[in-house]
Amino acid sequence: MIHIENNENMLEFISGERNATVTFTNRKHINRLRKLYEERRNEFSYFIENKDGSVCAKIPLKWIKINPGSKTNRVLTESQKEAARIRLENYRKQKRLEKDRQMQ
Repeated sequence: MIHIENNENMLEFISGERNATVTFTNRKHINRLRKLYEERRNEFSYFIENKDGSVCAKIPLKWIKINPGSKTNRVLTESQKEAARIRLENYRKQKRLEKDRQMQ
């Protein structure tokens, strides 16, 4: 595994253009970008994996979103927490079943 010395991540675009150039050194964004490239290669202008392990890509600007999250922390009742737990459990069961079907 290559160790990345630089920890800089970058997003750059020119107003009026339809693409943005991104460079990532953190694993979370590298993995996400690599997966998108495998699935939607034709939407990338380029995708480069550098020797240091970082990636640089030119992607559609419409993919860039700023999401600050919730303004306030949401407080859930016990019944809401239980309902969310059950939904998550059912989702995970469904995903396991789908994965098992694909393996057969």
